[in-house]
Amino acid sequence: MRAFALLLSLSMGKALACGYCVEDKIASTYDHASVTRAVGIGHHVVFFHLDGPVPQQDAARRALVAAAESVPGVDRGSVRVALDTFTLSLAFDPRRTSLAALQGALDARLASRKLSAFPLRVIERSGELKEAAARQQ
Repeated sequence: MRAFALLLSLSMGKALACGYCVEDKIASTYDHASVTRAVGIGHHVVFFHLDGPVPQQDAARRALVAAAESVPGVDRGSVRVALDTFTLSLAFDPRRTSLAALQGALDARLASRKLSAFPLRVIERSGELKEAAARQQ
């Protein structure tokens, strides 16, 4: 009976950090220093779910970073990608681009890879993590 309880508790621990819930996705690309820097200069940080075939290769990660950093308004060096959770985060200047425009430009750059980005959460101020509104069509 004890062995069963131990086995059950070990398997539950893995299920709690599966990478599919929004919190796990955010945690996989969250960088406190980057967020602090961005918020300190009035920029926002957005966390995206990547939808489509995401290759589990370092070359794919580098290509995703380059694509995101090429979007106008995105802070260079702020892009984080977690291939295992299909998550991308970045900081951007809301005075230069809106979230909707940023998502549209990012989707255009990801289209050749058959990927699209869906915003999960946005940090606009220190200590604030809010739901991302769906892009207006």
